[in-house]
Amino acid sequence: MKRLLTALPLTSLALLAACASQPPGPSNDVSASASAAADPASGWQALRAKYMDCTQKQANDNLSAKGQSKDVADRALSACQPELEAMHDAFRGYLEAQMSSSHGKSSARQAAARVTTDTRDKARSYLVRYVERERYLAGQN
Repeated sequence: MKRLLTALPLTSLALLAACASQPPGPSNDVSASASAAADPASGWQALRAKYMDCTQKQANDNLSAKGQSKDVADRALSACQPELEAMHDAFRGYLEAQMSSSHGKSSARQAAARVTTDTRDKARSYLVRYVERERYLAGQN
């Protein structure tokens, strides 16, 4: 196992770490900023958590809106696009800081794009189920 980990390029390890599933939890701007300043590796993760919190809040605010659950999720994702872009930039910066070659920097850009896409897809999947559940529970009261 030790040989496998040393054989993987740094970007692959970072991508694997980035794709680790983390449920959205409470977060606030102060803790996200403090984490980003203290440790660049956790900075982008704090911004990811902030993005997930934003999408859930936006979905909550629009639970009663007409339309399908996926429409509510898409509106929440659109409203939180600046947070997603901040996470993308922080992750890309984190990876690029560790790379010295142009090939490494190119890999960092690709990894950041992939993590951003995966984060958005995870948020969408979670929000659709979340909205469906919350609407169901609201109908049961």
